[in-house]
Amino acid sequence: MTTLDRPALILIDIQKAFDNAAYWGGERNNPNAENNAGELLRIWRDNHLPIFHIRHCSSNPSSLLHEANEGNEFKEAVKPINGEPVIRKNVNSAFIGTDLKDRLDSQKITKLVIVGLTTDHCVSTTTRMAGNFGYDTFLVS
Repeated sequence: MTTLDRPALILIDIQKAFDNAAYWGGERNNPNAENNAGELLRIWRDNHLPIFHIRHCSSNPSSLLHEANEGNEFKEAVKPINGEPVIRKNVNSAFIGTDLKDRLDSQKITKLVIVGLTTDHCVSTTTRMAGNFGYDTFLVS
């Protein structure tokens, strides 16, 4: 297998805070997303493919996604294990203010498979930017 055949799995903001439907204004339309992401994660781990966990860290102390709050933690189905990189961000893109692009490029990764809980902000922004950077990008529904 060449490095070009090694797509990276990017798991975006699969965090406990998203369990609080009232805080976010309603139920999610994808209640099985974290379990589906967990199954993909298992496949990537079994095949020793690159994995990147993205964690949103709000700068607002009252946000459920602030690092001091339990909601900032990853959901059980997708918790990182030793050696899997966790990239912290505080904006809607996993590429802005992080070293994600440098990490992907240093490993000569050209294909990305992206999963997340909410597509209307961080997942969609990261996916669009990945395409703009020239990555062959796949968003899992």
